Amino acid sequence: MEINQRLVPHAVMVPSEGQGHINGAMLLSRSLAGMGFHVSFIYFSSYYAKLREMNRVLLPDPNDMTSDSSERICVHVLEDAFEPGAGDLDRRFSVTPTMKESLFSFINGAQQVAVSKPTCIVSDSFAAWTLEVAQRARIPRVEFWTSNAMSYLFATNLISLYSEGVFPEKGSPTKWKAERPIMLDHIRGLPPFSSEIMPAHVRFGDKSNHFVKFFNEIESCSKHSERLLIHSLAELEPSAFKAFEVQGVKAYAIGPLPSPATKLSSRQAECMSWLDLQADYSVIFVAFGSVSVLSGEEIQELSIGLEGSGCPFLWVIREDVHKQRDLAEILPEGFLDRTKGRGMIVSWAPQVEVLSHTAVGGFLSHCGWNSTLESLGAGVPMLCCPRFAEQRLNCHYVCEKWGAGVQMMRTDTGGLERTHVETGIKALLHGEEGLKARDNSQRIMVLTKKAHEEGGKSLASLRRFYDDMRALCSMGQAA
Repeated sequence: MEINQRLVPHAVMVPSEGQGHINGAMLLSRSLAGMGFHVSFIYFSSYYAKLREMNRVLLPDPNDMTSDSSERICVHVLEDAFEPGAGDLDRRFSVTPTMKESLFSFINGAQQVAVSKPTCIVSDSFAAWTLEVAQRARIPRVEFWTSNAMSYLFATNLISLYSEGVFPEKGSPTKWKAERPIMLDHIRGLPPFSSEIMPAHVRFGDKSNHFVKFFNEIESCSKHSERLLIHSLAELEPSAFKAFEVQGVKAYAIGPLPSPATKLSSRQAECMSWLDLQADYSVIFVAFGSVSVLSGEEIQELSIGLEGSGCPFLWVIREDVHKQRDLAEILPEGFLDRTKGRGMIVSWAPQVEVLSHTAVGGFLSHCGWNSTLESLGAGVPMLCCPRFAEQRLNCHYVCEKWGAGVQMMRTDTGGLERTHVETGIKALLHGEEGLKARDNSQRIMVLTKKAHEEGGKSLASLRRFYDDMRALCSMGQAA
């Protein structure tokens, strides 16, 4: 039976910059396409050029639509008019008039699109500026929050915390542990929680702080969003999702979104072959994401701690971290020789596949939300080493709420120290606390796998979203 294309919902996907945000938008695009949506995935020109240079474009090139989602996902690169040389931070938290006009023109057909008129903008919450475009185009803006529900509630309640004088906190943002952390009971629907699990730049920054202003804009725009899609599971955050109900927010848990199989090059497959040679649950996988950068001193401390643990390790050290220098120059003298055969260092690893390998017994991670979901989805316990953003909150969830990991001790200023690294790895892989964390991780893994199976809550949420947007198409046709 021929499908009326005008009744097929068309989502314009606008991610924010950053590998985690792009990856989350890519996963959502694939899920929406599988549901029946047409998806127009939007890159902006300067960031797209950077991703091409780094070979990190996560969806098909506009001229190479050969993926399994190509029939329903189209990539479009729109002009942003950023000045050459604009820094990542300048672009990530800014918008140019050209970006707004490019997106508005695209929605209104200035560029040829072989599908129906867009039904909605699905916007990363960090791209708050898309609200203005959606209102001009008279289509709904649907928010996509790539992290957990608790962090969204915090981000969208900052204004009251500042207006009531709770923030900025007194004390030093350089101290890893506060002497007297504040207990926050200011978010309607949530029980009290310690401010210490929140990002330092919003706890200690005043109202003029760049990040504080940015989150205030997110909060202001959130009040006008038609829906809120959150990359989390309701079962993992019952209090947070209950708080949404209390506040009257239409929030849907849609995570963890399924990841497609990765096609590995021969070089990328080397680490998988190495894992095949290791005993079950014996390897500690070490990766700090696409943004976090360890100092030279921290790399030294981490190296000596890994060596002292006596455990096999697979360690991702990105090329931009050592800036093309030989690894021997940034690692302790003789480290590579002493750990030869027991350790492997790579510049990139297929993380989902690595975590699913039976040899991996634990994940030493920065606790980025994507990494956290991937680790839980594979049933792998975590050795938590949060760095910034919402990572301390994620660590709190993993260790204190879910019992699926061990928090690594830190120096007074939050740095890495060799004995803490060694002790943490041994505790996770061989200690009683680590065994309990593995059991809990395995239990959560079952929940994550059911989320997108028939009868799963995340699948039901996406279907409900599809039905709502298809109903909008029908109303538009009737009008």
